[in-house]
Amino acid sequence: MTHTFQSEILIVGAGPVGSYLGWKLAKAGCDVLLLEARSMAGLGEHIEVIHMDQVRFDELNIPHPVPSELIHLVPSNKVWSVDGRDYFEVDYPVYVVNLPAFLQRLHGYLLQAGGKLEEHARVEGVIVEDSFVKGVHGTLNGIRFEAHAKITVDASGIVGAVRTRLPESFGIENTPVPSEQTYFCALELRDELPPGLPTGNNSFLGAPGFWNRSYGEGAILGIIAPGSPETAWKAHHAWRETFYGDPGRLVGKRIGSAPYRRAPASLVGNGFAGVGDCVYQNKAFSGEDITSGTIASKIACEVLLNALERGDVSREALWDYNLRYFRGQGAKFASVMGFFFPVNNLPRKDIDFLYHHKIIFSTHDQQYLNLNYEFDLPPERWEAMCIQLETGARDGDISEQSTHTMKDLYAYSSQLKGHYLGYPETPVSLPTWWETTRTLWGY
Repeated sequence: MTHTFQSEILIVGAGPVGSYLGWKLAKAGCDVLLLEARSMAGLGEHIEVIHMDQVRFDELNIPHPVPSELIHLVPSNKVWSVDGRDYFEVDYPVYVVNLPAFLQRLHGYLLQAGGKLEEHARVEGVIVEDSFVKGVHGTLNGIRFEAHAKITVDASGIVGAVRTRLPESFGIENTPVPSEQTYFCALELRDELPPGLPTGNNSFLGAPGFWNRSYGEGAILGIIAPGSPETAWKAHHAWRETFYGDPGRLVGKRIGSAPYRRAPASLVGNGFAGVGDCVYQNKAFSGEDITSGTIASKIACEVLLNALERGDVSREALWDYNLRYFRGQGAKFASVMGFFFPVNNLPRKDIDFLYHHKIIFSTHDQQYLNLNYEFDLPPERWEAMCIQLETGARDGDISEQSTHTMKDLYAYSSQLKGHYLGYPETPVSLPTWWETTRTLWGY
């Protein structure tokens, strides 16, 4: 027996991005089916506590969280110097939120708007007919199912349940994310902390970890590392032991993963679109993906609705999603990805120089980056910074190598942004653009 579903839009993945998109499409009158491989009860518990930009709730028209979903509102973040003696504060409010409760709220909005939601639905293949994606098939509580739709959206996260199953001939990058480009976020939830430890939200220059608020007066000690969960936990242990020992009481451990990879050539194909981690839309400066992926899905929502209204769900009809994303958030992320992490990995002495001279690591720069997803570095400001770098190198306060590296990275990141701002108007020019893109990234 095979169970058959039919909808206008099928979304695979009921995480924050897919749930938001499904809610907004259903609210606009679209027939939406949302499939989730896991149980809805406890969905999101693998991370449990997240931090979300307060400003994005209004931008995305999501009602602000309230207790018990809302744990805290943290008004600012402390960025500590390399030696840990000083910090500057970035005034950028974030909500500390219980992720399972946030997801339950989004699912409730979806159902209230008339959308449908199925759990335990494991995708095992994609239905492709006449070069169009027509849906997916798999098992639902052990029973075979087929879900047919005019448009299929992959919102399944880093696994890319639909994207990685598309045929080579479809024109969408279908390779899984390599381990070296997969970042694992290892988190310890701790309570009963002794005095003298960090409070609030904290990041540390020259060190890989962060210390953020959790439930009550507890804290989340986290680290992001590529490769594997084991690598991340080893890095976490080394960082925590070096700086804090074994503070307070360990409440629990959590781990998640996200891609850190340049975007694919296209987010759309005939009858197909990808959103969120599936197409690497996580923030290029922190790895966080919920708000950035949701902003992208807001664009996708408008484009998908227009395509359905016109009765044309071809790649050409969905191309405006590509244009609006790559010439906006995509161009910014490419620029930051080419600049920020390499700079943040310079020798500690050189990062300390940047910190004390407010080059990149300053209240203004970090606040601007969080709000706008890019650095405020017009040519004239960068020229002034270069004078500071050259003076520091002459005085022996920063190495000549790091000075040259920063200049090279700025030129490279500017080139990347300019390239993405020139994303092709139509699919016809994509192969030429993509050839240059791969050369710029080196893969």
